[in-house]
Amino acid sequence: MKVSREFKIGLVAVIAVLLSIWGINFLKGINVFQPTDKYYAVYGNVKGLIESAVVYLNGYKVGNVHRIEFDKDNTDKIIVEISLDQKVRLTKNTTLVIRSASLISGTKDLDLVLGEGSDIHQAGDTLMSAIQVEISDYIDPIRKQIQSLITSVDTLMVALGDLMDEDTRKNLQGTIANLNGAASSLRLSLQPEGALAQSMDNLASVTGNLKKSNAEIATMLQNFAAVSDSLKQADLKALIKNAENTFARTSEILEKIKMGEGTAGQLIVNDSLYHNLNSAVASLDSLLTDLREHPKRYVHLSVFGKKEQ
Repeated sequence: MKVSREFKIGLVAVIAVLLSIWGINFLKGINVFQPTDKYYAVYGNVKGLIESAVVYLNGYKVGNVHRIEFDKDNTDKIIVEISLDQKVRLTKNTTLVIRSASLISGTKDLDLVLGEGSDIHQAGDTLMSAIQVEISDYIDPIRKQIQSLITSVDTLMVALGDLMDEDTRKNLQGTIANLNGAASSLRLSLQPEGALAQSMDNLASVTGNLKKSNAEIATMLQNFAAVSDSLKQADLKALIKNAENTFARTSEILEKIKMGEGTAGQLIVNDSLYHNLNSAVASLDSLLTDLREHPKRYVHLSVFGKKEQ
């Protein structure tokens, strides 16, 4: 049987296409002659994951990313399809984790984290998804804050440049000079012979004395507590009541004296008693004077003599 030239050309073209497909898949790490199982995972953000990315299990390559596409019903979700060697058995609750990007190549791959248990996923199942935290997730917010801070500082420096005329610069220089002087004074005060150092020494001495007097202070506080307890236990209410009664009676007596009642009242209010007493005292004084000058008128001591007239 004679083969036509056109058939030979077509056969070569088909072989070339098949070889091309195999070569492209081989370069992607996909072996088209090896049977595989398809699994799926859903992400909100694939972080730059691309098709043909490698899938690892315990650091060993077990498959590749076959296709990445949006969910037809919800564009906020992205479906990742992976092809795994049929020899790989995935337990339930296995998680498909997107690795952080390589620092050198920047590519992202996938890791399979097997779940616990003995139940096995079937081909076509949807696995749980997760994304490994990257350094950029921490650095980006800080970078944005630093950029905002730099912008603010730049704006502030421009504003200060507009405000800093010659006079303001001189005043600022004077202020800095005063601060330097204050710092020098403070440094001198902190030296052993400085005023501040001596004050600290005095304070330390006072603190030491207080520490030595802790026992005496404790005794004084105990005594004060004892006095407080005694005052607390005393019937202060009855004592105050008795004092009020005494003051009331004293006020009543003073009021009676003021009104002239009783001897004390008559003595204070009625002056006739005073005059009578004064007259009686004067008469008694006259009697005593006469008795002293003429004792014989009142006492008879002579037996033979005659009473002196």
